[in-house]
Amino acid sequence: MSHSNDHARDLQRLFEPRSVAVVGASTNLDAIGGQPIKYLLDGDYQGTIYPINPKYKEVAGLPCYPDIASLPHTPDVLVIAVAASMVAGLIKQAGTKGIPYAIIFSSGFAETGDEGQVAQAKLCTTAEAAGVTLIGPNCQGLMNISSDIRIGFGTPYALRYQPGSVSLSSQSGAFGNSLLMALSDEGIGFRHYISTGNEAQTSSLDCIAHFIEDPDTQVIAGYVEGFQDAYRLRQLGQFALARNKPMVLWKVGNSAAGARAASSHTANLAGASTYYDAAFRQFGIIGANDVGDMADCVRALLTGRRPKGNGIAVLSISGGAGIAMADRCAEQELDLPDFSDGTLERLRPLLPAFASLSNPVDITAGALSSPESFSAALRVVMEDPAVDMLGLCLAALSGDSATLVAKEIASVAADCDVPILVAWNAPAGTAEDAYRILQDAGIPRYGSPVRCARGFGALWRFSAAALRETRAPSAIDVVVHPHPAPEQARALNEYDAKQLLASYGLPVTREAIASSADQAVAAAEEIGYPLVMKILSEDIPHKSDAGGVLIGLVDASAVKEGYAQLAALPQQLGQDIAFDGVLIQEMINGGTEVILGAINDPSFGPVVMFGAGGIYTEVFNDVAFGIAPLNREQALALVEETRISRILRGARGRPVADIEALVESIVGLSELAVSESGRFTEIDINPLIVLPKGEGTRVVDAFVRTS
Repeated sequence: MSHSNDHARDLQRLFEPRSVAVVGASTNLDAIGGQPIKYLLDGDYQGTIYPINPKYKEVAGLPCYPDIASLPHTPDVLVIAVAASMVAGLIKQAGTKGIPYAIIFSSGFAETGDEGQVAQAKLCTTAEAAGVTLIGPNCQGLMNISSDIRIGFGTPYALRYQPGSVSLSSQSGAFGNSLLMALSDEGIGFRHYISTGNEAQTSSLDCIAHFIEDPDTQVIAGYVEGFQDAYRLRQLGQFALARNKPMVLWKVGNSAAGARAASSHTANLAGASTYYDAAFRQFGIIGANDVGDMADCVRALLTGRRPKGNGIAVLSISGGAGIAMADRCAEQELDLPDFSDGTLERLRPLLPAFASLSNPVDITAGALSSPESFSAALRVVMEDPAVDMLGLCLAALSGDSATLVAKEIASVAADCDVPILVAWNAPAGTAEDAYRILQDAGIPRYGSPVRCARGFGALWRFSAAALRETRAPSAIDVVVHPHPAPEQARALNEYDAKQLLASYGLPVTREAIASSADQAVAAAEEIGYPLVMKILSEDIPHKSDAGGVLIGLVDASAVKEGYAQLAALPQQLGQDIAFDGVLIQEMINGGTEVILGAINDPSFGPVVMFGAGGIYTEVFNDVAFGIAPLNREQALALVEETRISRILRGARGRPVADIEALVESIVGLSELAVSESGRFTEIDINPLIVLPKGEGTRVVDAFVRTS
């Protein structure tokens, strides 16, 4: 079985229905069955509304129909606001009528426990057979805010929101409503909003896929508790990067989908939250953890401007504000480069003599006495080749000078494509004209330097992912196979594991299997001393811990003794342990020990891990994860996420390691993880030795569990 995007749903008519029917319609327009009708009428809905309830002849002045079959025309959307026990029958009738979408307010399904889960599964089967796309159940509805179409219940559906180009999906109805209202208070304008409820059939990712396709959506926001179909994050992430459609997701909680008996370091260090973090970073999905955080990121991304690098210039009329922004920019992995000599030469005559010209630049309030000089200074800074973004801290600047400065900023922005964000918190009512000028020019304004820096961080994370994706796109199609039950799995012995890795281009140590002491000596003579001898058994994944690894054997006598020692080990361990002989292996001297691993997760599919290796892997936990397959840019980014990367680059006088060969090994493992996803569950390469530059890598030990 494989997952694909075959079930991607066309939701356009759902958000732009020509007609809406409400089953359970009520003459009490404050009841759940009355509110959708009330809100559609309040929004001057131009389509047709069909109330359905055999109790009434009319509702809110509209003809009311006894059942779905009696409707004079087929509506685009059916709203269901009746008891859970009636829903499946209504979906059958909707299918007969040819209604494409059903929004189910009714609760009493999977959220209530085992019986509810059974009812929800049957509902899905019924909907598939009827050809009806379900939203919910247990959802609160949706809004097309740009057209003032509100199909839902609850006070938030009675409110008006500023139209804009952000589309929001939420797996929580009540909290999603709160998020919508709070973001609106932050000045964010919306295109669409949907509460997905139990996601029996239509998932948040289906909605996100629709928003990516929607030409009037610029930025996608979401509240997420977890995705059953998380493997689609790769596909949608790449799609969003290609379409320049950033996603800002507030992810909470952890899925237990990946919890199982783990044999490898990789499995022990992994987990759902780790995979989400990896997917977000890899595909430029911006993670938010608060309303203000989400608003800061969305506001910056709505500019449509994308930095070409992570260099930022900060200009401030307040030294303290500039330093605060610089500190937070550094936390966002942004660089504050030194200006070139040419930039400094051109900048000096434009600013007061006492201004500081190092980045962040304290231009002082005196620089604003001449708006022309201020404008010229901005242009000079933005022409510096190291500057990709510009942050301005204008503190409490107000009055006429504020208006003049805002005009100059807008003028400069119109002549370039560099992202410009402004931190400005003048007292209420003292800079309204200035703020309006920035707003009309599409320049975001933040109440503090810290919030401004968060916006820059979002811009760079999205752009960095897009650059990695486009520089070396991966051509591998991902087919995800569900993880087999652990009792079906078996471990390969080290030799077989290495042969599998070698077939995907990973360099392994010279080695041979020996089933007797004489064979061991013959193999040792051919490979050369000193060498390593290991027990070969699929039942001992961590050989060092069991005393199954002997290092530094220098002659035939040591090899014979070693063989006898290892051959006796299974009996000493007192268990039914397979003995497949011993492995005679060349000894690799020098280099840096790292770990490479892969997991076949039931929700995300193949995931690759890289980090510091050896016996302390789990102690130091210096690892990073990526969703396979990885291209070279993404593999290098994985390396750079870890602290061990500094050692590999030659910290403290160590020789520079062969990072290029390491990247090739990561890409090779990534290809294996995807190609073999039908049969592997865990892979550990620990250690992989990264030799000095030009000398490559070697797989010293490996563990593979297959189905």
